[in-house]
Amino acid sequence: MQQKGLEGDPPDILSDVAAHDHVMGLPIHEVVRELVDLLGATTVAVIAGVSETRAVAQWTTGREPQRPHVLRFALQISRMLATAADREFARAWFHGSNPRLGDSSPMLLLREKPLAEVQGPIVAAARSFAARDGASHPT
Repeated sequence: MQQKGLEGDPPDILSDVAAHDHVMGLPIHEVVRELVDLLGATTVAVIAGVSETRAVAQWTTGREPQRPHVLRFALQISRMLATAADREFARAWFHGSNPRLGDSSPMLLLREKPLAEVQGPIVAAARSFAARDGASHPT
């Protein structure tokens, strides 16, 4: 069951294909804005490999991020996991030790490894999490 988000927020948890299509259709400043809404500026900074949230804020106003492909991918995964109304699930998933990823944190894998190396395992882990029993989050 898909959940409705807060007014003005992306409304639904999306399938992997719908999340991909949604994210690929957004300008990068919108990708960053949605990602900050779901994960918070500090997590976005970590994923992007920058040390200050000031850079993240600048990306929403026209400055180009250094790793836009990683940010798009992170938003794709986020939209598969949660809505703005239940964003704590996405935040916990990105921060937590994940047994499907060798007990690594998805957030740190995205920061430290080339996307091509971790993209497949992270998508598989997100699909598994999204498909688990009770995946519909109460709002």
